Amino acid sequence: MERITREEAVQYLTKQRDMAMEAQEVFQFKAILQETGETIGYTPAFRCLVKGLEPEESIRWKD
Repeated sequence: MERITREEAVQYLTKQRDMAMEAQEVFQFKAILQETGETIGYTPAFRCLVKGLEPEESIRWKD
């Protein structure tokens, strides 16, 4: 699995959050949540997409 930088993860999560906000149906939101979780991790995805934290606050990076 390819590693991404924190900045790339924040950009990706921001894009996914915007898509989730435009979702018209629950299944669309769930698909976005699943894809985001598989890409950057379910915990940051949940923090941002469900709890409403900003992407920068959702990702806790370990150097």
